Amino acid sequence: MSSNFDYMPLMSGSRAYIRVDGVETGSFHTNGKTTLVARVGPRANFMNHTAEFSEKNCPKKTWEFKYSDASRSSFVVVISKKHLFGGDEEIGEVELRLSAFEPNTVVSAEFNLKSPHNQAVPARARLSVHLSEDGSSAFCAPAGGVVFQNAEIPHKKTYFQ
Repeated sequence: MSSNFDYMPLMSGSRAYIRVDGVETGSFHTNGKTTLVARVGPRANFMNHTAEFSEKNCPKKTWEFKYSDASRSSFVVVISKKHLFGGDEEIGEVELRLSAFEPNTVVSAEFNLKSPHNQAVPARARLSVHLSEDGSSAFCAPAGGVVFQNAEIPHKKTYFQ
């Protein structure tokens, strides 16, 4: 029997926190001064969550979204080259399963990005992922978590192709 004094989490559901720690553009042509754009989030609305950064830096943003079942949830990372006119040019993207990441730890890993163009050397993104199922704040968890399985959800085409 439970009482009103039993511990209750302050938030309902779990939260995923994601950081882009670095990007290598592979054989995609950039000039060292290029502005890049990262879009990160669930498949339904990742386009709304952007951050701009230079090639030499990484975004200072931590993306956050709620999920209820890690085995049925994923997130998309899209890296683009910013253009002032005509829209951004996609460098690469990857969709990753949340269930592949160890919960309640910080998992840091590097992933190849699928390009809409044939690239001899694929672009890569270094990501840190924290699945908070215990109510902890963003990246306030032990480091060194592992990727349990192949995290990537394969696609035949990219979203913008």
